[in-house]
Amino acid sequence: MAIVSLVTMAQVEFIQKGLKYTALDDNSVMVTKIDDKHQPKGKLVIPTQVTNNGVTYTVTKLGGWAFFGCEGITEVKLPNTLTNIGIWAFCNCKKLKNVNIPASVKKIGYSAFENCESFTSFTFPEGIELVPDRLFQECYNLKQVNLPEGITIINTSAFSDCKSLESITLPQSVKVLDSYAFAHCKNLKHINLPKGLQKMGSEVFSCCSSLVEIELPETLTEIGDNVFNGCRVLEKVTLPASLTSLRSNPFSSCVALKEYRVAEDSEYFTVKDGILFSKDMTQLIACPPSNNVGDYTVPATVKSIASKAFYCCNLLTGITMTNVTDIGSSAFYGCNHLAKVDFGTKLETLGKGAFYSNSMIESIVLPDSFKHMEMINFDFCHKLKTVSVSEELSKRERDFNNLSFNFNSSDLRFIIRMPDGTTKTLTHDEIPDMKKYFMER
Repeated sequence: MAIVSLVTMAQVEFIQKGLKYTALDDNSVMVTKIDDKHQPKGKLVIPTQVTNNGVTYTVTKLGGWAFFGCEGITEVKLPNTLTNIGIWAFCNCKKLKNVNIPASVKKIGYSAFENCESFTSFTFPEGIELVPDRLFQECYNLKQVNLPEGITIINTSAFSDCKSLESITLPQSVKVLDSYAFAHCKNLKHINLPKGLQKMGSEVFSCCSSLVEIELPETLTEIGDNVFNGCRVLEKVTLPASLTSLRSNPFSSCVALKEYRVAEDSEYFTVKDGILFSKDMTQLIACPPSNNVGDYTVPATVKSIASKAFYCCNLLTGITMTNVTDIGSSAFYGCNHLAKVDFGTKLETLGKGAFYSNSMIESIVLPDSFKHMEMINFDFCHKLKTVSVSEELSKRERDFNNLSFNFNSSDLRFIIRMPDGTTKTLTHDEIPDMKKYFMER
């Protein structure tokens, strides 16, 4: 059996001119962090080659965290032998204004430039296939980004909180915009979505408060939750025929949006009176916040109202249902002028916070068909005075409990409908106490 020398197995590390190197094989090294006491300042130049003990190495990688938090670095020159930039490599380098990325780089780790708040522009090399997670998150002064063809994915939070970014041109090769990719880019006014885009994750453009209009391509098949949540000046949007999946209300808090538009040949969605429905009209998906809906009667075909469907629709004054069985979470959240609610006779479930913070509702009647509600359903409905429920429901802690009415006034009364047609009245403290229920278990 051959005996392997422990010396040859040991990893070679050495320091030169303030930089620490770790040998990867016979002729390449990775630049790694020394310690927090020896941070480089000013212009940082990474050499192409270094020699140690008579051996010449080629610099091919920057290790993870290599220059994390080096606030004195203002400029970086990278060698054209570099192939890999590790995770968090320049994260929190707050004074870093410029870095060249050579064409040799094929991989950049997530958060590599996160919180480099002095960045104003960045150019990707050819050959990069994705923009990593949080790559430019909180680069507050980033105004210009050049992305080459070949990039297929903009990953999670890649440009989130880039508050100075006003416009960006995405390459036609991009297929996926992942969650929060451009969230909180408050000055983003224009972005061209590539014609081959297929999927948008949740909250991609959340709180992009300057985004006025966006054209969704005909290749888009899936839109995640709250994609345009808080895009307060977004006025117009047309959903393409290619769209097959729409999670929750992608346009909640788009207070300037008055109506939805759907391609005529869409097989999955339709619009009536500016409100978005499933094609077969069995689900009400979303009502634009600025739709002058008033007292609204839900079409008799509708069986379910989706999560956030009427989120912050302040022009909604009344809602009448006939065949609705399920209402999703936060469906009527913050409808501050909603005063009249008629659930009909078939309602079975209410999702969490379905009527949270509806300040005008004074009374509700949950029909005999009703089976279950999640907690905090009528929290902060300060004018709510009476709630009518069946005796059967009033006895089921998990389905009807005081946490659903947690912050209502002390004079709130529950009218319990008895099987013989009579009623009895309970106070808030006399209905099932879920706090106690949880503590006992």
